[in-house]
Amino acid sequence: MTIWIDGKLCGGNDIPRSRAIAPFETMGATGGAVPLWSRHITRLSTTAQRLGLTFDATPEVRAGATEVLLKNGHTDDVWRLALVPSEGEDAPARVVLASRKRSPVKVVKLLPTIAERAADAPPGDLKAEPRRFYDTVLQQAQDGEADDGVVVGLDGALLETALGNLWLRLDGTWVTPPLDGRVLPGVARALLLDHAAAGQVAVVEREVALADLHRAEAMAQSNAVYGPRPACLVGGHADVSLVDAELGSLWRSAMRGAG
Repeated sequence: MTIWIDGKLCGGNDIPRSRAIAPFETMGATGGAVPLWSRHITRLSTTAQRLGLTFDATPEVRAGATEVLLKNGHTDDVWRLALVPSEGEDAPARVVLASRKRSPVKVVKLLPTIAERAADAPPGDLKAEPRRFYDTVLQQAQDGEADDGVVVGLDGALLETALGNLWLRLDGTWVTPPLDGRVLPGVARALLLDHAAAGQVAVVEREVALADLHRAEAMAQSNAVYGPRPACLVGGHADVSLVDAELGSLWRSAMRGAG
């Protein structure tokens, strides 16, 4: 695997490590380009600022992303932009680009997990390493033959999934949990909400509980790599056609205007 570090192509074993909280973005590529680049860069810049890091999204960084995708043969797959804090005081963060293949999963099997975030973990509304909290939720889900885990707060509120945002269709309306500091402001989530008003799909933000997971007419998981994907609980049935006709249609319409 080829990666890009501060303007230079390197081998995958050269990825720098840091013990500090490190922001990153995971993006979906199409033909070597990233349609939602500006939204990702805005979120990354905000995260960096909150962590006291400096990041300048220069044209060189975007060109580097395309170069990595081409080198690795991932022009229609996934790439990751990470800022790795330097150990020295006031030293700039290192910019690292890497890519990987997309997952073949089309319907996401979910397993709810009640989880408590460690005191030293990044806040839930920051996209940052270390991700031990989400790794634990994901591992528990996979141990239960699921593809992703639903994060359930200690208060019983459904928050998100380990790999994206959660959507439930309740009484004809698509509902996603609100941004209360425990939920990542997903790029795909924001795009769907921004375009819902102009579409024919009812979408709202409000609190949902574990009982809602079991009475949902349909459910989906979303992230910027895959958009909204049909989901179901382990052993359940996903309404693929309904998710595609509503959230999928909304996503495709929004992506046509993205850039």
